[in-house]
Amino acid sequence: MEVIMNKTLLAVAVTAAAIGTQANALEVYNKEGTQMNIGGHVTVGLTGKHAGKDARVEEKSPRLNVEVIQDLGNGFKADFKAEWQMNMLKGAQNTFKTRLGYIGLGHETYGRLAAGTQWSPYYMAAGVVDTPIGWSNEFLYDNHGFFGTARAEKMVAYSNTIDFDTAGAVTIGAGWQGANDVTTTTQSVQTIKDTSGNVTDAKLVTSKVVDLQSQNRAQIAAGYAINGFNANYAFNSGNLTENGVARTAESHLVSGKYGNFGAGLYVAATYASNEYMNSYDNRLLKDTKAFDSILAYGLDFGLNLILKHEEMKDDELGLRVKSGTSVQAEYTISPRLRAYTGYNYDNQGEGKYMKAKDHQFIIGTRFYL
Repeated sequence: MEVIMNKTLLAVAVTAAAIGTQANALEVYNKEGTQMNIGGHVTVGLTGKHAGKDARVEEKSPRLNVEVIQDLGNGFKADFKAEWQMNMLKGAQNTFKTRLGYIGLGHETYGRLAAGTQWSPYYMAAGVVDTPIGWSNEFLYDNHGFFGTARAEKMVAYSNTIDFDTAGAVTIGAGWQGANDVTTTTQSVQTIKDTSGNVTDAKLVTSKVVDLQSQNRAQIAAGYAINGFNANYAFNSGNLTENGVARTAESHLVSGKYGNFGAGLYVAATYASNEYMNSYDNRLLKDTKAFDSILAYGLDFGLNLILKHEEMKDDELGLRVKSGTSVQAEYTISPRLRAYTGYNYDNQGEGKYMKAKDHQFIIGTRFYL
């Protein structure tokens, strides 16, 4: 049955749905059980003056990916995907850097196992609000590769969906990350002096400092969907050292949504209780609460109106770290071309987290491959 057969890569489809509506990738080969697609998008926007910087053109996570799916028979399929972030604006610099890179093996009944840098099971639950082009979720991307909260680095993950027909569907997922670290690279000029103290030469010295280090991180996620409604829970935990200090960093997250982003009414919200998962000024905060919500309505002629609010609180001090409320609009010009605009109002932090207001305006376009 087609519904059952599509379960083979259902975890991929669930993640894509969480990210938002997109045009289909370009199919460049499909023969003898092997399918190859090229996808991604290029996105640029003009931002108004903010954060002490003049108005300028910015890019919004442009990317290029290649995916190959091989039908192995007996209900098994293997898939490979590589995705690179593109540099569109700065000449004479590196054009690409890795966003995704994994190999997966799926079965229509037994689920799917994948290894590499990939969208995590945690993100399956957390990504329901990470949908607009202009401003999406922010707190998920605090060292997300290291923590596995979005695109998880060096992860082995399992996922499966059990379809109960009219009674809905249950999706489960689990992931593990081994040894990993986050480093800061600094450069300094080292001078060479003669015996009289005169500078005779100078050279540029590059050094790396390990900020975060971990040996094991694990996560689980579960979701239930029925009649357009979806409820999710995710747990993410592991030990780490921050500048040599041992900590346990973990997160409990719940989320829910109704509808499909871009088609009629869409409502979604995410709430996370975190310990040493979010950062401020390159330092992990002991106890944070993060909330993100979205209300959107997609009209039949391609216009999608979006209201979004996100904030994070330092629960130890009882202070708001940051908060933003945005009004956005996206318009589908063609299946592969979308225009977007919006205004984000900075609600600011409190106490020591107070900074100058940074309201932002943006208008731009996204072209899907």
